[in-house]
Amino acid sequence: MSITLAQAIKNAIAAEQAAEKFYLRLAEGCAAEKGRKIFKDIAAQERNHAATLEALAAKLVAGQLPERADDLVDGIETAPAGAASENLKLIEALEIAIDAENSAILYYDALASTSTGEASAFFERMGEEEEGHAAAIRAMLAEAGAG
Repeated sequence: MSITLAQAIKNAIAAEQAAEKFYLRLAEGCAAEKGRKIFKDIAAQERNHAATLEALAAKLVAGQLPERADDLVDGIETAPAGAASENLKLIEALEIAIDAENSAILYYDALASTSTGEASAFFERMGEEEEGHAAAIRAMLAEAGAG
């Protein structure tokens, strides 16, 4: 099943908005101050991703985006069960975040491979940004002694 570029962008915007909320919930549930700061920073980056996608839509899509994102888009870059936990240890929270970022990387890679031109390049860059998040989180895990 293929989707239009407009729907892909709408889905990506919704995924980034859900990711922002996810990281804010993860920050609230993390017992470590360092983790709370890290996740609030990532949430801000996800908010910026959504704004960047909206700008891309204005440039590449004639007319308005679809009214709604596809079902289950909220789960692309989130792990709702983990984010609902309270008093997470830093290592637990970082492991949940890695899973969320890996999911986002796969999603943007799929969008890049099914799009063309500027849209493909843009989704590829989004995947690279998510890979950057994952690398930073893996480094924090290593620093925290988890791997």
